[in-house]
Amino acid sequence: MADRIVTGTLDTFSVDSGSDVTYKGAGVGNDTGLSQRAFLVNPSTTGDITVSLDRSAGVISMEIFQDDDHSAGSAPTGYKKAFNVAQAGKGKGAVGVTVTNASKNYIVLLKLEGYSEVSYIAKVVVP
Repeated sequence: MADRIVTGTLDTFSVDSGSDVTYKGAGVGNDTGLSQRAFLVNPSTTGDITVSLDRSAGVISMEIFQDDDHSAGSAPTGYKKAFNVAQAGKGKGAVGVTVTNASKNYIVLLKLEGYSEVSYIAKVVVP
């Protein structure tokens, strides 16, 4: 398991180390727009991918899903595949998915509140 710290704003994205987390930009597939950002997680083995949003401003919700099949996979114990950050308050939240096939990539999608003052810091655990 590798821990990665992801930081971003509407216009920036960085990962503290490794190449298993990469920026996808303003969404994925046909679901793109200025009010969302996505990053890809490429696990090297099976296990649980978890994403913990430690601090954020302007993030409404986040979800995690398999790149080629939105409904595939299940959340590990104590996690959900989608989390409403705005409803929970405090700019924090967590999502997770259990990886059963390490050749698949996973997308983390952040839905944003607007076009300014967006920022986030998250810990990504990659198997």
